[in-house]
Amino acid sequence: MGVLDTVSELFGSGDQHYRFRCADCETEFAQRVATVEDLTCPECGAGAVRPAEAA
Repeated sequence: MGVLDTVSELFGSGDQHYRFRCADCETEFAQRVATVEDLTCPECGAGAVRPAEAA
């Protein structure tokens, strides 16, 4: 999880964010969209993105 994700989770922005994970590089990230359609990994650019499992 990146620094911006951590800050957003701690302080919140008032907007709903959804957690996703890249199947290629395993990077976990947050987006404001609820579906994986047209999402790419911000780290490696792969389109193999899936919803992150709840902890």
